[in-house]
Amino acid sequence: MDDLTKQDALELEVANFGPIVEAKIDLRPLTVFVGPSNTGKSYLAILIYALHRFFRAGPYPIMRPLTSGSLDDFDLPDDEFNRLPDDEFDRILQALRAWEVENHELNVALSAPVADLVLPLLRDVDGLFKEVLAEEITRCFGVDGTKDLIRHPGSNNAEVVLQSSGLGEDGNTAPFKYALSMTRTGPQLITAIPEEAPLRIEGPPRRYGYSSRLLRWRDDIDRGEGVGEVSEHLANSVLSFILGPMTRPTHYLPADRTGVMHAHRVLIGSLLNRASQPGLRRDDPLPDLSGVVADFLNQLIELGDLAGRRRDKTDALAKRIEQAILTGSVQIKTSAMGYPLFFYKPDGWKNTLPLMNTSSMVSELAPVVLYLRHVVQPGETLIIEEPEAHLHPAMQVEFTRQIAALVQAGVRVIVTTHSEWVLEELGNIVRCSELPEARRKKIPQGDFALRPDQVGAWLFKPKLRPRGSVVQEIKLDAETGLYPTDYDDVSLALYNDSVGIFNRIQGSNAE
Repeated sequence: MDDLTKQDALELEVANFGPIVEAKIDLRPLTVFVGPSNTGKSYLAILIYALHRFFRAGPYPIMRPLTSGSLDDFDLPDDEFNRLPDDEFDRILQALRAWEVENHELNVALSAPVADLVLPLLRDVDGLFKEVLAEEITRCFGVDGTKDLIRHPGSNNAEVVLQSSGLGEDGNTAPFKYALSMTRTGPQLITAIPEEAPLRIEGPPRRYGYSSRLLRWRDDIDRGEGVGEVSEHLANSVLSFILGPMTRPTHYLPADRTGVMHAHRVLIGSLLNRASQPGLRRDDPLPDLSGVVADFLNQLIELGDLAGRRRDKTDALAKRIEQAILTGSVQIKTSAMGYPLFFYKPDGWKNTLPLMNTSSMVSELAPVVLYLRHVVQPGETLIIEEPEAHLHPAMQVEFTRQIAALVQAGVRVIVTTHSEWVLEELGNIVRCSELPEARRKKIPQGDFALRPDQVGAWLFKPKLRPRGSVVQEIKLDAETGLYPTDYDDVSLALYNDSVGIFNRIQGSNAE
């Protein structure tokens, strides 16, 4: 089962979350959030980012530094493993070793005895995940607690539900559900995985692969060691199989990335200087950063160490953006202290320009280029807020094509946008997929084509009662080739205003 099929079976549903009254979406290779300002597009994007971080390789690696809980709380004694048949261990171990050596496709069903040991971890029977998930969500939003994310007024709790439809044994997918309720008194987490659910593990790409410890698990068990880690690895692998790309890294480019790019050196220096000062006044607190901005800032700092490393596939995508839009290259130079300095070199120039002295378009797209060149890999997710910011309409169209190229290369993309140009070009890109490849080549920019099932667009519509927004999927209109939004209403209102002004001018001239 490929990533697209697995992800189509994965649904995210929220209610009374931030400004959102209700939303139900499924994440596609390209997911687009559109609608008026202050309707919750960024809220939903940040939530998805937090969920990615939580499920990245399973909740277990992130659990230990954030909570005092331990896998020992699950009470999985060594003799439970020792009572399992040797042939069960041998079957899984043989498959793991073959995958490690030959890198062949791995798809192994867990027998009932092993599944019985893994299910308690997936179900979080002792509630260890609740605090971890809630803490990651509040960190990403930069709020004190989940109660601050409940829609106001009129709501006492917010709901976040991540679930797979469960294709059954033939589909090799287990039904799965994580439901987080954010109440005024604290978060509550409910997990649902049926007893009869078929649990399977798979061999993901090497970046997300097994550790050597897992491949030695039988030896560890024979010595009475490593039972908790074996259970953890198996549970993580099952999650990876069920949730697919949700368990892989995601990267967030916030709407204020240009300001952060320009001021990151000053900001870091100020934070370090003030943090080292004893006795800061109560009325002069350290500035708060949301988790997404803090992560972005931290990634910029790490780019100094990553400057010499390039991702072959995504570096080619970075170069395309430089050639098609920037007409120049984005460069990193490392200071004597190892701190990254960012520059732009226009085509044909001998010298470079500090990024802060370039146009807003260059500053806006520089993080995208740098992430593709040094950070992002196929299979991972890149979230871009307002990709149209500071771009001329023609460049908005071109950037939309480059986003389609990212998806074609295996990078999953989520964007929030207000741009009709982005949506119109996206409609063209989807309609191009209806043509045979030979005929597409005769169309300008015909290389950029995505199937309808690869693209999902959701409209955030404001409501008065209850106050908030409702999120609905919008389908591409077969006749117009457009995604229906409220942009036409704005254009019609402007046209009517223009006609009214013209008529008044004519009337004044006639008097």
